[in-house]
Amino acid sequence: MMKLIKYLNYWDVNKKINTEKATVGKWDLWNGTKLKKKIESGALSALDVAKDNHSKHLGYEFCALENDNDAYPFCYVTVVPKNKHIGINFLDYAGRKYLSYLFHEVREDRTLFLQEIWYYHFTTESGDKEDYRIHFVFDEEGKINYRKYDDKNEKFEDYESNRKFDVTGLYESYPNFGEYESLIRIDRDLPLDIFPDTGSNDTDPDRPKNPWLSPDWNKN
Repeated sequence: MMKLIKYLNYWDVNKKINTEKATVGKWDLWNGTKLKKKIESGALSALDVAKDNHSKHLGYEFCALENDNDAYPFCYVTVVPKNKHIGINFLDYAGRKYLSYLFHEVREDRTLFLQEIWYYHFTTESGDKEDYRIHFVFDEEGKINYRKYDDKNEKFEDYESNRKFDVTGLYESYPNFGEYESLIRIDRDLPLDIFPDTGSNDTDPDRPKNPWLSPDWNKN
């Protein structure tokens, strides 16, 4: 299903999509531009600014929604060319960021590679308190490591692979302006399952099962 794209910033703290004025004001700070007043006067829209920024390799953001009346976007995206970075942040039904894909340009043709994934697991179905979070790091040589931050027990665990994985599924072409369907997809050919077992008794055969990594996942 094609997503509805709005060139607006998502405000994590307040769980709301920002106005054009606030959004472009933020982009002005990033890019050293002064376009906020043109938004206020109606001379430009955030769409106009984002399109121009894309062509000039300047930063911008957008939200992707399933429907125009959704309370929260499916994801929000930050495009920061000066850092050769694109971040995709996926939201759940409670407006919480639960998954982030961090892409970086790795070739002269601006090919992207998914170098980092953050997964956030919450203590309740709607609260903002985290139970734990996991930070995965991939490289183009096929090496993988991750750190699990256990906030409940105030500790962390590190894991590092001692073998190489197939990471061909982590590459992504740099998107043309407005063409983001491939970039913002969750389902990817990842070299390993990254989602933990929630421990629920869900017997829905159509729901994808993503068992958590075993302690010896990195062994030959």
